[in-house]
Amino acid sequence: MALSTQEQIDVIVKKFETLKFVFGDDNFEKVLAEAAEPAQSAMRDAAPESGYTHVMKDGGGSKRVKSGNLKRSIQVFKSKKAKKFVSALVGPVTSKNSKITSLVGGPKVSRAKRAFYWRFNYYGAYNAAPNRFIDKSRNASANAVLSKLKSGARKYLDKEIAKIF
Repeated sequence: MALSTQEQIDVIVKKFETLKFVFGDDNFEKVLAEAAEPAQSAMRDAAPESGYTHVMKDGGGSKRVKSGNLKRSIQVFKSKKAKKFVSALVGPVTSKNSKITSLVGGPKVSRAKRAFYWRFNYYGAYNAAPNRFIDKSRNASANAVLSKLKSGARKYLDKEIAKIF
């Protein structure tokens, strides 16, 4: 029985966990950051963009935000709460107070471009139908993420094995 792409990705990540003592935390995060790039670009491509500006609360006042903020807010990050298991998360940054941090070897996380309203696009609102752009992008980028995980593992494991011998 053939495994789905998501199941294959889960198997590879579990194998990474078993090889982490050889692999090293930094190399592990670099591979995850590189593998998340296709998912990030697919999600940015699939994210809707209106032609209108909107008002967002900022501090004590409010500010006008240009359209396209949802696309710009989609980033690769890891949760600060995940201490034992490091994973690369791809999605919109929603708050100034988000408990996220950058992956080693990945782009720096910014909270300047945030899109709290992603859920209105994704789940729908009283006057708008849902747009499941996250699901579409996950399905579109799954094979690219899988191949990047495999190639990154080979690259860094070859380096570590060469150091040993």
